[in-house]
Amino acid sequence: MGMIKILTVKEAAAMLKTTRQQVRKMIQNGELQAVKVGREWRIPEEFLLDFLNGS
Repeated sequence: MGMIKILTVKEAAAMLKTTRQQVRKMIQNGELQAVKVGREWRIPEEFLLDFLNGS
């Protein structure tokens, strides 16, 4: 089993071709799953891929 890649809000925004503010909004309203680490959000890559695949 490979390592789970964890993305920052900035990296997720780049993958989604949107802004960091929009990614944070998506996390807040439950569209995108994320984990809070200290004061920062982290998005496991598999959650982002699930979101992109519409599941």
